[in-house]
Amino acid sequence: MSDNANRAVFLSYAREDTDAARRIADALRAFGVEVWFDQSELRGGDAWDQNIRRQIKECALFVPIISAHTQARGEGYFRLEWTLAEERVQHIAKGVPFIVPVVIDDTAEAGAAVPDAFLRAHWTRLPKGVPSPLFVEQVQRLLGQQRKPTPSSSPAAVGSSPAPIAPSSSGWKMILAAAVLVIVAVGAWWKLAPRGTASAAQSGLPVVVLMDTPYPDRVYDPTTQKSGGSNADDITDALRGLPITIIKEATHSRWNREAEVLKENPTLIVIHRSSFFTFPESMNEELYPVMDNKLIALLGYIATRNPRTKFIIYSRHSWEDAVFAAKWRVDAANRFPALAGRIETWRVPLDRATFRNPITAQELKDSVEKALELRVAP
Repeated sequence: MSDNANRAVFLSYAREDTDAARRIADALRAFGVEVWFDQSELRGGDAWDQNIRRQIKECALFVPIISAHTQARGEGYFRLEWTLAEERVQHIAKGVPFIVPVVIDDTAEAGAAVPDAFLRAHWTRLPKGVPSPLFVEQVQRLLGQQRKPTPSSSPAAVGSSPAPIAPSSSGWKMILAAAVLVIVAVGAWWKLAPRGTASAAQSGLPVVVLMDTPYPDRVYDPTTQKSGGSNADDITDALRGLPITIIKEATHSRWNREAEVLKENPTLIVIHRSSFFTFPESMNEELYPVMDNKLIALLGYIATRNPRTKFIIYSRHSWEDAVFAAKWRVDAANRFPALAGRIETWRVPLDRATFRNPITAQELKDSVEKALELRVAP
């Protein structure tokens, strides 16, 4: 492989391990790693087969996901992928990393039904496919190595202590790393954590959780911004008089109180789409997709555990038309099916983008009443 060859990571897995593979793929992609993950990108047939063969031939790292499912299957397309990867190892110089086995359960190396080349590589254990910071960092480091022989040293083992990562002068890469790791944890948590019963509000009234950050660039009203408040403070005033219990939850990029919100047994969550984007606008391109991912993970986590919770997500600059809004909702529901039919997206009009505006306040109040079914039909 030349120095200009592809820097992609190929994930190979049994179909029963699709969710674990997706978690790994999402974490790596969030750090800018190109991942070939055929579940969402490839289709059956000869073209599909040839594409996979080409990708295995060209990828920088081959990551086989090993589990009880792969152990139990004597046949499967993933076994052909593993054979092709082992054949390629014979053409790769000693010291050039290529095979990076990942075990997602307690499958032991001894007696594992894998090619011999896999046994010569260091195995990384990621229970249920939840990526660790060490794993992500090491994959990045392996991709950054020159694809040339290094006879005096062995391939870096994924699982050994990583080399220190020097932050950039702006420090944003460190912030990105912390944000992505939160997303990985939340994204896995909604699927893997044991189901629990949330405690009901003492008042017996519907619980409405208002979530937003006091970060100045995210606060709509200038007066509220100067006082250090948030949109949630103004929305509280807008909803005054409704028979509800209001709980305000201040957010930021490293917010991690998902379980606490769930315990409130919310009937409705009203949340700013930019609740977790507490960064300068200059970092929008790098970090906004990460923060949006964190938001959807939160919604999916709550919806999966509380079948009655509904959501209103508002924004000034998102969803310029109904088509974009519908696509965002559909994409969220495709990722977390429990969200289907439970999300309302609302674009706050730019000419009155403050909840102190009586028309804007009334529109939101109407949406809340509708979501909670507080209005009695005439």
